[in-house]
Amino acid sequence: MRRFVALVALLLTGLPVPAQEVSLENRVKASYLYNFVKYVEWPPSARTGPITLCIAGRNPFGTVLDEILRDETVDGRTLTSRIILEPEAGCHVLFIPDGSAAAVYLRAARGTPTLTVGETSDFLARGGIISLVTEGRYVRFAISAEAAEQAQLQVSSRLLQLAINTRGSR
Repeated sequence: MRRFVALVALLLTGLPVPAQEVSLENRVKASYLYNFVKYVEWPPSARTGPITLCIAGRNPFGTVLDEILRDETVDGRTLTSRIILEPEAGCHVLFIPDGSAAAVYLRAARGTPTLTVGETSDFLARGGIISLVTEGRYVRFAISAEAAEQAQLQVSSRLLQLAINTRGSR
């Protein structure tokens, strides 16, 4: 019986939530994910095929992210998204929502050209690249330039200027 309950819970985490049920905060975060892709340059080894945005564990965006990405391209590459329940290769952007096993996903992404984005207060200290921060009614972001450099990602100076905090740069 416990296996059945666990299977049902696992399946429900992957079900899309209709766009109208997604909070404004999560709509803004989904928009940020799309826009971050426009201001990050991946190394040549990661510049083929579609740009894949992965969501670790539960999906707080429902269908919103898919709707934002539909028919969009960046540098001639299509954008796709998928939910992953454990670390996987092939993610250009990895969003780790609060409540997911951030340490596990970050450890797996270390040394790969993956833009890691999270929403916990210690995300940058754990090695993440972009941390989404809620300040009152606003969603802002902080960037670890050092972590981006270690991932071989070039973050546009325009994006760095918009960040509320930019940590480390060699």
